[in-house]
Amino acid sequence: MTPIKVVLADKQMLTRAGLQSFIKGKKDLKLLRSVDTIEDLKEVLAKEKPQVLVVDYNLKDFISLDDLAEVKRLSTNTQMLVISSDSNKENIFKALEAGVNGYVTKECSQEEIVGAIYATAKGERFFCNKVLDLILEKHLSKEDEACLPTELTLREIEIVKLISRGHSAKKIAATLHLSHHTVYTHRKNVMKKLGLNSAADLMLYAVKTGIISA
Repeated sequence: MTPIKVVLADKQMLTRAGLQSFIKGKKDLKLLRSVDTIEDLKEVLAKEKPQVLVVDYNLKDFISLDDLAEVKRLSTNTQMLVISSDSNKENIFKALEAGVNGYVTKECSQEEIVGAIYATAKGERFFCNKVLDLILEKHLSKEDEACLPTELTLREIEIVKLISRGHSAKKIAATLHLSHHTVYTHRKNVMKKLGLNSAADLMLYAVKTGIISA
């Protein structure tokens, strides 16, 4: 089995050392490089195209939330996992909008962090309980949540489930034996029905309603 290629971006030396130890202790994970500047990160992404980027955007004079979207553009096939102590709900949502797949805190166990790396490598969503509580609290605080849930068709639920698991429109079309156009149409209709604006919002809806598990 080919090891999962990982790049680590964190300015805190002790955090880097700990995460390096976690990653190097797994035979199916390969740490390509550990960086502490945005310049070095851009360079390694351009050269190596890792499967997973483990990053903390919440450090002074380092990678910012705004940088995450640019990082994603530099290596579109690289999945991003945030490991941070930031508990600001708005920042977490911005990170998801920028293309982050998973989000855990620096208080998580080694087992949970390694599990998050594996899930992120597969393009799956992964949140530790603390982060999930924060984002669901925001989602559930919307005034319209008191209304009855909008009913989706069985096909639309299938589409939501696959989108929330990080599957592309092409993969969804192949899985459900549909055309790309049909998948996009279903997605557009679902977003309109639910009053949602992004894939991140759709994923949170899927978690809240039990369409996918946290």
